[in-house]
Amino acid sequence: MTESEFQEFIITLGYRYNEKSKTSFNTFEGFHNVIIFGENEGRYSLRLECVSKGAEESATVQRAIRRFHEDHKDYVIRTAVKRRFIEIEIKMTIDSDIDKEQLRALVHLMTVLCKSGRLAPICRVCARQRKTGVYVVGTELMPICDACVARKRRLYSRRRDLFDKKTQNMAGGLVGAVFGALLGGMLNVLVYQLCPLRGVWSIFIVVLSFWGFVITGRRATKKSAVICEIISVMVFILSEYLAIIMETAILIEREGGGIAVSESIDITNSSLGDMSVLMSLLPEVLVGIVVIAAAGGVYLLKRLLTRPMKISKNLL
Repeated sequence: MTESEFQEFIITLGYRYNEKSKTSFNTFEGFHNVIIFGENEGRYSLRLECVSKGAEESATVQRAIRRFHEDHKDYVIRTAVKRRFIEIEIKMTIDSDIDKEQLRALVHLMTVLCKSGRLAPICRVCARQRKTGVYVVGTELMPICDACVARKRRLYSRRRDLFDKKTQNMAGGLVGAVFGALLGGMLNVLVYQLCPLRGVWSIFIVVLSFWGFVITGRRATKKSAVICEIISVMVFILSEYLAIIMETAILIEREGGGIAVSESIDITNSSLGDMSVLMSLLPEVLVGIVVIAAAGGVYLLKRLLTRPMKISKNLL
């Protein structure tokens, strides 16, 4: 089904649809069944925040869901009955009629379970049996009680105010990023002589570069992250060159030639002019660049997951 088809159909089952979160929901005796239209994942995902009222009730609910899975095994991707929620995922097919049939069966199952008296609705955040509303937190729709909503809104306001009051010092940040990257480059040169995992130690460079920018620039942004990535790659390549020179100088010294830095530079420059030598060094350089890129990806993911998320009004 397309999103518009899903929206039109799910309304006929007594559900409402929220376009921002691509999620439908219904409310029945305090329960909030949530069905996500996962077009990118190719599935419909149902989630119900609830707890069983006892061991016997939990076993009965699990049997009912297991039986549903067996009866619809060609379309049910996954079922999970956890202590605080129930999840069921159904395959999205190219046949709208099949999708509608499976969703209709799923909705019927959840209605029966909610009427059974074996489950109790809970808040997604605190897992307590309190009256809940339906809110969009960021882009995710979830049932939350009033106390948790108030606490989340206070946290959002504090973090938003703290973020708005910070001003970025780009010049200071650049100095800190370069200093941190150079310090990481020195560590890379030293560890290069001790450990065979060459290229991996570029993590020192990118991490210290990020830290340097945050400390002296006061505020990190996506732009500063890209700048730190570029600086880190440049310093990494330079540190690899210096590490090879040091390695060559150490070999000369071990052979009784004394400390000959200028000679090791000449030898290194001469060997790097050989294409076969360059190709042998390419894998560790690529590894280092990939590590730097991965560190940047982790930073952006952390920024996305830890930034304060706005909470909508109660959708009920």
